[in-house]
Amino acid sequence: MKKLSDKIKPIIAIVIVMMSFTYFFVSTFLGKENPQILIAIVAALSGVIGYYFGSSSGSAKKQDTIDKLADK
Repeated sequence: MKKLSDKIKPIIAIVIVMMSFTYFFVSTFLGKENPQILIAIVAALSGVIGYYFGSSSGSAKKQDTIDKLADK
């Protein structure tokens, strides 16, 4: 069973993504958008996407490969 510390990053990422889509939906249909909030949300969303699909996931895969080769 995973510890809470192993689960917290995905939970925070899901919350950020859901909040981003909620803000985009609300600002689109109500027309009340704040440019500063929009910039902050886009920055947070890009950080989440960059972490899970960018260099951090590639680095983790590389480390797994190195660990497997070191065990041989």
